Amino acid sequence: MPRPSSQGSSSSTSTTSSMPSSRPGGPAGLPFVAPARTPAAPEAAVASTARLTPVLGTAPSTASVTAGPRTGGTASKATQTWKPAYPFPQCLDNTLTYDVSFVGQTQFVQVGNVRYAYHRFGPLKPELQQPQANGKPPAPVVFISGWGLTMYMWPIPLLQRLADSREVVIFDNMRTGLSTDNSSTPLSIPLMANSTAALITKLGLNKPNIWSWSVGAFVGYGLLALHPDKVGTVIIAAGSPGGPDALLPPTPITQGIARFEQNYTALLPYMFAQGVKDEAVCMFYASYTSFYQHEDTSLPTPLGQNSLLEQSQAAVKFFMDATIINKLGGAPNRVLILHGVQDRIMPVRNALLGAWKLLGAWMLQFPGEGHGIPFSNVQAVIT
Repeated sequence: MPRPSSQGSSSSTSTTSSMPSSRPGGPAGLPFVAPARTPAAPEAAVASTARLTPVLGTAPSTASVTAGPRTGGTASKATQTWKPAYPFPQCLDNTLTYDVSFVGQTQFVQVGNVRYAYHRFGPLKPELQQPQANGKPPAPVVFISGWGLTMYMWPIPLLQRLADSREVVIFDNMRTGLSTDNSSTPLSIPLMANSTAALITKLGLNKPNIWSWSVGAFVGYGLLALHPDKVGTVIIAAGSPGGPDALLPPTPITQGIARFEQNYTALLPYMFAQGVKDEAVCMFYASYTSFYQHEDTSLPTPLGQNSLLEQSQAAVKFFMDATIINKLGGAPNRVLILHGVQDRIMPVRNALLGAWKLLGAWMLQFPGEGHGIPFSNVQAVIT
């Protein structure tokens, strides 16, 4: 879908882009935005937030429900009896879907205490593979999902386009979706980064490129800081490097995110610049319906009941601790930072801070975009 072009370049972006650098000038060049928070306030607000009743989607009438330890929610077998709860007029077709059979069956692998659920697929069209400078095939791409979302909430055209010419891995973050964890260790961004690095090793991936979004981008920064040798190029979309100089969203938004669970209606105004009327809702909704109606896929609730709360608490701690951001300067990786200027969940100052800390980073700001930039400017991030 057409969108305003990004600032600084009219070129499209990719995991191997050679786009000229666009970097802030340092601390003095960062726009001042008053934090309007005390360190303890967001954490207390998140911890005390009550949950909402899910409103998007009706439960499958023939679902077989199972529960596992430390998951994001209960798992269910989707059936064709599932129907969406409400329409989006701008989508024209309330059953907007894609064929997602190309991702194959859900797989599982044990990594320490975590049993990860993942899909590994591609190249779907080997004839499109273009060797790298060293003669090897294109590096695989690992997607790290956003705030409490499962591995299925990615633009399907983005997954399929990349998988045409390379291997792609999507997975549920630890304690999210179908990924279970028997440990009682409090969730943190460094813990998620360490576990993701261990997953990359377990799957035998050699320096895969990383496509990270939202809280997944926090983990992307964690990989750059703690495991730069494990990954190649890293894309950071709508993320933050954390630390006391970064900005959490305003407390009302933090509270709201912690209460969303499956309530996508409440999530959409924070995701997209025009809220539920935004054209990008169609792409977001297509991912939801395509995977959650697929007859061969066992799925958790779309937004895990525990995942949002735990990840919100981990995010608050991330913004109080400078461990990750202080180690970013040593990362030799190529990094591309994408951020919507109208992002209400993650203020754009966080992108500027990340670009300043990473010596080799390129940055693109999208003036008409919000937090859901992978969905709202999908054509730009595909090519």
